[in-house]
Amino acid sequence: MDARILVINPNSSASVTKGLEESLIAPPKTVLTFYTAPPDAPPSIDDATTGTLSAVSCFRDIQDKDLIGQYDGFLVSCFSDHPLVALLREATSKPVLGILEASLAHSLLVGKRFGILSTGSGFRYDRHDEVRKFFGGASAKFAGIVMTGLGVVEIREADQDYVAKRLKEGSKELVALGCDVIILGCAAMAGKEEIVMSGERVRVVDGNKAGIELLGALIRLGT
Repeated sequence: MDARILVINPNSSASVTKGLEESLIAPPKTVLTFYTAPPDAPPSIDDATTGTLSAVSCFRDIQDKDLIGQYDGFLVSCFSDHPLVALLREATSKPVLGILEASLAHSLLVGKRFGILSTGSGFRYDRHDEVRKFFGGASAKFAGIVMTGLGVVEIREADQDYVAKRLKEGSKELVALGCDVIILGCAAMAGKEEIVMSGERVRVVDGNKAGIELLGALIRLGT
């Protein structure tokens, strides 16, 4: 029987979910189902408040629809230490991943130093702390974070030439910091790898793609 993975967009913007649907390919013997947060969830997740509100909205909806019983694994597609990951892990022994931890795990295997290409213009979610939490402390492998100035929904819905320009500029900044791996620091950046890679000799990691591959392996291993 095929493994069933629920890919959760915890914000209410359907354009972000559409980007995930267009860019993600299911691993062998795996079926992906895409979920968008209910309308009462924030349209984008920019800080601790919107992260918490989106987690509560999604968790209630997922429980009401008995989705936990219908799937073998869950991917929370928000580049943060999103509260929904912990809520789902308390509710099930099935594997649950967030794209931040999936992308960090992937980056360690493919390069020497990584940086994060992020949204916004300020550290509303303190991703430095989230990276340190994953590693259990500071790591010389982490070069830093570059903000693109783009909003989450803007990445999918704004003029795409402008979006590409901002992503390319950010990637050049990360290369200048010594990165040979660039992590796409937003679920809405799914499918933008070629834009980030153009002209640069780097590997680009999308936590969405890393997450479904890792989940597929965890489901097969029964862990």
